[in-house]
Amino acid sequence: MVMLDYVVYVFGRLLGINPILAIVGTGSISYGLWGILKRSWSSFTNGWRHRKVFLKRYKHFIYDLRSSLSQLKTMKASHFAKSFGCQSIKWIRMIPQWLFIFLLLVVWNLVVRALDYLPFIHWERKRFAKEMRPILYFKTPRSFVVMGLAFSVIALMLTNYVVALLRACFHYLYLTLQSKSLEIAFDQTGLAFSNLWWFASFSVAPILAVPIFLLGLGLAWRSAWINFEQYRNYNNNEEGDDRFATEQEIKDQYIKVPNKAASFEGNGGIPVFHETKKSLGGVTLRSHIIWQNRKISPIITHAQKILGIYGKPSGYYYIETNPTNMLGLGTTRSGKGEGFITETIDINSRAKEKPSMVIADPKGEHYQSSYKTMRQRGYDVEVLSFQNMDWSMSYNPLALAIEAAKKGYYEKAQTYVNAVAEAIYRKTKPGVGNGNAKYWEDTSISLFNAITIALFDRANEALQNGEDDAWDTVTIRNVAKFLTDLGSEEVLVDSSGMIVEEPMDDQILTKKSKLTVYFDNLRQINQRRFSKFREMADINFRASDFASEETKGNVFSSMMAGITLFLQDNVAKLTSKNAIDLTSVGFPRRLAIRFRSSHNRQLKNAFLHQTAKITMTSHKQWGKSQKEVVHVKEATALVDEAGYLTFVIAPKLPDTFQIRIDFNHDANDEAVKDQVFLLQGTKVYQKAGGLGKRLKKDPYSGETMLDKVSITIQEAPKGSLLQLEDIELTYSDKPKVIYLVTPPNQVAYNALVSLFLDQLFNANYEMALSSGRKTVHRIVHVLDEFTNIPMIPHMETKISIGLGQNILYYLWVQNLEQLNDKYGDNVSATIRSNCSIEVYIKSNSDKTNSAYSKALGTRTITSRHRSANIIDEANPNVSVTQKKQELLTPTQLSKLQEGEAVILRGVKGRDKKGRKVTTDPIFLREKTSLPYRYMFLEDAFDQSMTLSDIPVKSDHRGLDLQDIAVDAKTNFNHMIAWRYDLISNPESRLAGRKRPQAPKQFESIDDLYEETAIDLFQEDSDYTMTDVS
Repeated sequence: MVMLDYVVYVFGRLLGINPILAIVGTGSISYGLWGILKRSWSSFTNGWRHRKVFLKRYKHFIYDLRSSLSQLKTMKASHFAKSFGCQSIKWIRMIPQWLFIFLLLVVWNLVVRALDYLPFIHWERKRFAKEMRPILYFKTPRSFVVMGLAFSVIALMLTNYVVALLRACFHYLYLTLQSKSLEIAFDQTGLAFSNLWWFASFSVAPILAVPIFLLGLGLAWRSAWINFEQYRNYNNNEEGDDRFATEQEIKDQYIKVPNKAASFEGNGGIPVFHETKKSLGGVTLRSHIIWQNRKISPIITHAQKILGIYGKPSGYYYIETNPTNMLGLGTTRSGKGEGFITETIDINSRAKEKPSMVIADPKGEHYQSSYKTMRQRGYDVEVLSFQNMDWSMSYNPLALAIEAAKKGYYEKAQTYVNAVAEAIYRKTKPGVGNGNAKYWEDTSISLFNAITIALFDRANEALQNGEDDAWDTVTIRNVAKFLTDLGSEEVLVDSSGMIVEEPMDDQILTKKSKLTVYFDNLRQINQRRFSKFREMADINFRASDFASEETKGNVFSSMMAGITLFLQDNVAKLTSKNAIDLTSVGFPRRLAIRFRSSHNRQLKNAFLHQTAKITMTSHKQWGKSQKEVVHVKEATALVDEAGYLTFVIAPKLPDTFQIRIDFNHDANDEAVKDQVFLLQGTKVYQKAGGLGKRLKKDPYSGETMLDKVSITIQEAPKGSLLQLEDIELTYSDKPKVIYLVTPPNQVAYNALVSLFLDQLFNANYEMALSSGRKTVHRIVHVLDEFTNIPMIPHMETKISIGLGQNILYYLWVQNLEQLNDKYGDNVSATIRSNCSIEVYIKSNSDKTNSAYSKALGTRTITSRHRSANIIDEANPNVSVTQKKQELLTPTQLSKLQEGEAVILRGVKGRDKKGRKVTTDPIFLREKTSLPYRYMFLEDAFDQSMTLSDIPVKSDHRGLDLQDIAVDAKTNFNHMIAWRYDLISNPESRLAGRKRPQAPKQFESIDDLYEETAIDLFQEDSDYTMTDVS
């Protein structure tokens, strides 16, 4: 393009034309002609729909053009000629290289194809053709009719010929008898083949033609019947009529998308079929599939890159875009990651309707190889890594419960806490272990719930007493410390519950653990000052308190065994902070507003359970006027029992937008019908460093990076209590991809992954039910080595109901036995039955291979048996029978080659044209074999990337656990003191924790001196005040 600009500029100067107009005109005409020649009408209409993007690019083009022209004006003629000449020489020198590489690729492809197709070179046996069919056989009676008609035509033509011949013979005999001369010649026209078409014979000699034709007709139909009986196919599929889907059927039923690089309209999905393009790139990819060599293949790949064809699509995938669960089977080193999982991630990330993805990545390979590509394609990339926890996002399993507790959702908070406990302690499979094992699990769950909710209560009370970071102390590590510190010590208490340190001889005392005494005091405090948290904590503790004091030690030990992992410093740090909003995975844009009608909590909130109508608009410049664009029109949302209105924003919003909340709804009370609120949102982008106002660009995608969305209240009813802190807007235009890195040698950490997946589903499913029943972004779980993850609670229910809410599961296991062992036969059967697509790559399990061989079905084949007599060997006796044969035997399944796969389809209602379809299985082999990542996706999924190349923000990195620790014994004393204070002062507060001063690290010596001076000043100030008092 730069060279073309230079040429046009020179000619414009010579002809006296404005060079800018010349360049713009020439570019427009050439681009238009190119579009007419290369683009179809559908492409033109697609371009019109995206005209805003084109206009934006055109503006950038004009800007770049003006910059280049300004450089041209200042450029001397000598420099121009030198630059022009250098670039021309460079291009000319490259032409022989390109030509040589092109010929090299062509020759290489021809050689590989010749070696594959020539029968004396291609030595591989036929692996799947297990029926020796006869060369000629007739399937239906229609063959008899066709053959009879064909023989009848032959009889007709022979009749014409015979009649003509007989007439010639009769004429010769007649002339011979009439004349005694021996020189009479036979009429040679009677022997001409043209007599076959002499249909006039029936009118000239009907006496001869009709009898001969009738005789021939009889012989023709008799011969047709004999042949039909002799070569008739008696195979009517009595033993089975199963078959594999044909290539055309697959193309008619599934969506066709490019196999790499290019984006496509609609949703992503599961690849079920692959075909290569009839281009140099496609032919080369097919050659890669046929033959691989570690030394030659990198050379061929590099040659493609030089020609510029490696980054372009070399084929097509046909994908299932409907919400579908998938179960894949592939043993270790079977190629499931290189041949299917990577391609699935790539396809979904290239769709225009991008899903959020959760990828189980045991080795961290997918994370490292695809991080750059995911960022380039507009994803927010997160990683929960247990391989290197300092390079992982923070994840507090109690975060959902904490947020619910802060807002006053007591029941929801308890549900979230119980879900965490279930994920940690529930090990018995459903319907199994209903004895002692289930008892210890139940008591551990109840005790965990009690201590956690007690920490909620402590945080809630301490916050009101000035402990600003009180909620940061609610961590599983503090739950474990609470149990170890208070559960391991016992004290003597009297009948009133008071601790007696020096008992008297005649005093009746009871020995109790400090933990029991703590909850006894919690109950008594609640009788004086009610709190829902204290009530829930007490109820859960009493549910685990039926055992005797001696047995309680076993209960405490059982609970402690489940959370010992959280006492490790690395795990404790990772789970003490939270950097992921689980609900934002499916709902990246949400508006939450708290409405109140009074500051007094004892008065009824008039907004509770009322319906609001929400409208979101923006203004667009349209010529000299502004046009209002409606993004959301009067969508309804309810104010819940806590006074919060939560609304999911489906469309992406512009930089500035308005939100109108109107309570004028027929179902509302009259007191709130006149309440109308008008808000304005403004996107605030991150600024680049320096004094300028330049916006910060994403280094991968080049897009401006959003910092936040600022909300202002433009209009509100008189006397309204709505404040900015009551408004919470979660906004992101990007989907998320979360990698779960779980080292295979650290299986203990997998419990956290199971917990994460359980919470992710629950958070998004609940939000989906309350807002349109579907997530804004699809959530695709790509879970490799699924059975290495501890049992996910209620997985059979999740996979059954998730599709309706756009929550999909792609599960990968090594064999079916793993699934049965992990979840039990009943649950694993439910999981499998809810996976409409099953992909079999390879397995060494006899049971799994037999199960899939049976699922593929059977067909009926014709088997021939030959028996011969020694005396009459030339005439053997051949008998034909019909037998049942599996489409693929278990042995054949276990011997599938690289790239081959079998796909079972459970549900596929209609094809793209609306016709009903039969879900025959798909067999990918030979030209439809799956290509591997290293063959065509090396650029997008670069295995050379390492963890050091990826920036990871980790909130817990450098965290000192003492900063958020709660000393259980100190809190025990504070609780007892608070109980006594409430007797004399009902308004007293629970004392906050005394935070130990953790050693700080400073960036420089000046920062150290400054902090030391501040500490000394504070100490002097404290001393002076104490001295004065």
